[in-house]
Amino acid sequence: MCKGGRMRTVAQQRGEASTRRMIEATRALLAEGGLTAVTVAAVARRAGTSNGSLYHRFGDRQGLLLAVQDSLLTALESEAVAAMEEAVVLEPQEAAARAVGEALRLFADYRPVLRAFFVEGQSIDAFVDRNARCTHLLAAQAESLLVERLGMTPTRAAAVYRVLFSVGAAQSLFTEDQMRQGPVAQDELAAVLTRLVSPGGQ
Repeated sequence: MCKGGRMRTVAQQRGEASTRRMIEATRALLAEGGLTAVTVAAVARRAGTSNGSLYHRFGDRQGLLLAVQDSLLTALESEAVAAMEEAVVLEPQEAAARAVGEALRLFADYRPVLRAFFVEGQSIDAFVDRNARCTHLLAAQAESLLVERLGMTPTRAAAVYRVLFSVGAAQSLFTEDQMRQGPVAQDELAAVLTRLVSPGGQ
């Protein structure tokens, strides 16, 4: 009985490792070429497994993409919440700078994910629903910080969040060269946004 239990545990561990490889392969393909780069064959080849194994674990390509979307957006949400919790205990000016810096970092780190699921995946209802849960959570966290720590009215906090989100959306949609001739330094962008977010900022 114990031997059988150990064998099942080993099998489960192998199955979990295989699932992780498939998810990691999908993430890599998303970063390289967006949703169109993610095919069952491409994921299976990169993960070192079979098409049948992928179908067995995820049902189909969309099931795989939904699993990857959920894992990535959950990670994004966790990082954003942690950043806001750290910022809320700081002095207002420092809290504003921290919030802006973390927002820009997250938009940059998750650019392939945001582009794939928020832009390319807009025609797929299941993606849209999960995207909305993510953005609504981020909005609630950010606006709470702006109101409670920086003394903004809810209306102004909502407007400031919209500006920050728009910057992130632009970074997901376009490269620097597509937006203007020559890049804008990230520290200058952060400084401008920090003034907007800071108490009394214009």
